[in-house]
Amino acid sequence: MDKKILKIAVTGSAGSGKSLVCKRFKEIGLITLDCDIIARQVVEQGEPGFKDIIEVFGRDVLLNSGNLDRPKLRNLILNDSGMRNKMEDILHPRILEQMMLQISTADYRDIKAVVVEVPLLFESGMDKFFDVTIAVMAKDQDLVKRISERDRVKENDAKKMLSLQMPQEEKMAKADHVLFNIGTNGELFESVDNLFNKIQKEFLTR
Repeated sequence: MDKKILKIAVTGSAGSGKSLVCKRFKEIGLITLDCDIIARQVVEQGEPGFKDIIEVFGRDVLLNSGNLDRPKLRNLILNDSGMRNKMEDILHPRILEQMMLQISTADYRDIKAVVVEVPLLFESGMDKFFDVTIAVMAKDQDLVKRISERDRVKENDAKKMLSLQMPQEEKMAKADHVLFNIGTNGELFESVDNLFNKIQKEFLTR
């Protein structure tokens, strides 16, 4: 892989606006990847990760179609830390391997940088693979509302989901840069543009 490719990670709590930030980076012209999409790819039917999930969780987590029953799996890992750890043991090494492969094979044109959306960046220890880390912050009540609407879950389940993640303040302390998603999308995009100008000056100008 070209050593000069700048690797930028975007993280934040569920519902914070990570995807919006990555969308803006893509509009600027950067290669963007999403670990949630990679997590789905590594457990598709026929993949070793799929077989491992069946081995650990049993065939009860399958739909009639033979695909994974994701809401059922989510409930299992939300309510059982042992199961959650087993799922992470299956997923994290495979996500990391696939992420590195996709970074190394992407087609870089004008900007020699890649932005990866990594929900559990610090929790998984993946931050050490990146040159720049960005945390996206939002108000707690906004996080709960967005998760409820996006995942069609009750507010209590949304709160439970957030309680399993690293607190926002901790992410903020660990990240190199922080973006606040507390206004309009336009304001968020403007702060992404300003941050990218800063990153560009520091890392991408020779």
